[in-house]
Amino acid sequence: MTLQEQLASIKAKSAAMVTPQVAAAMKQSYDQLKASKVLERALKVGDKAPAFVLPNSEGQMIHSSDLLRQGPLVILFYRGKW
Repeated sequence: MTLQEQLASIKAKSAAMVTPQVAAAMKQSYDQLKASKVLERALKVGDKAPAFVLPNSEGQMIHSSDLLRQGPLVILFYRGKW
C-alpha cells in the first residue's frame, strides 16, 4: 500500500469516528482561521523567523539567537494535550 493510500485509509477511518457536533466545530474553526487570513501572514519557505524567547520543557527561558549561534535551529510545536 502506498503512503497516499495509507493516508486516505486513516482519513476515512478518522472521519467515521467524528460526531456531527465535532465536525461542525472543526468547520467553524477552519472558517474562522480562513477569514482571519492567517495563512497570508504566515512565514513562507525561505523566510527568516523573527527572534523569540520561549520556555523550554523545564520552564527556562530560551532565546532563539542563543540557539542559532550553535548552528541551525529546528522548531517543533506540540498541538497540546491529546
